Amino acid sequence: MQLRINRKIVLLFILYGTLVGILTILLYPRDPIYLYILNAPGLWLGDIVYNLAINLLGNPTSPQAHYTIPWIFRVPQVYLLTSIIFWTLIGITLSLIYTKRIG
Repeated sequence: MQLRINRKIVLLFILYGTLVGILTILLYPRDPIYLYILNAPGLWLGDIVYNLAINLLGNPTSPQAHYTIPWIFRVPQVYLLTSIIFWTLIGITLSLIYTKRIG
């Protein structure tokens, strides 16, 4: 069984995830309502990844625990990472559903 993916759908979701991730970084922490409207899953997953990174990679007992983890896992950078991953996975899922129904 071969899985067919509609590349246009996936590309659109990758672009959306990238754009709202960048917008999240630029607007953070000033306008949280717009961020939640555009990228709620990216923010929620970003917070989860950030806390996991502190607990697993960093030093959670440090008063400066934020600086004990790699830069990419710090807020707000982690929001870009989780946004791209989440929206890409949604795009792949919808693409598989679309191609299954069509073909």
